[in-house]
Amino acid sequence: GLGLEPVPSAANFVLVGFPATPGRTAAEAAAFLERRGLIVRGVAGYGLPDHLRITVGLEAHNRAVVEALTEFMRG
Repeated sequence: GLGLEPVPSAANFVLVGFPATPGRTAAEAAAFLERRGLIVRGVAGYGLPDHLRITVGLEAHNRAVVEALTEFMRG
């Protein structure tokens, strides 16, 4: 419901696609999350500049990422 595109996976991380819309890009999301102490990985080096790799962690950590992404996308 946030306009993000998770890539189906069976790994210990979620690969999430972000829109190319200024203010909502993957790079801007990574910076936003980092300011909140949430570290994700950009994957532009793998040819996916509009995606972030988000490791699956403890439930509390996962909820924090979802809450922060909701805030970021809704601005």
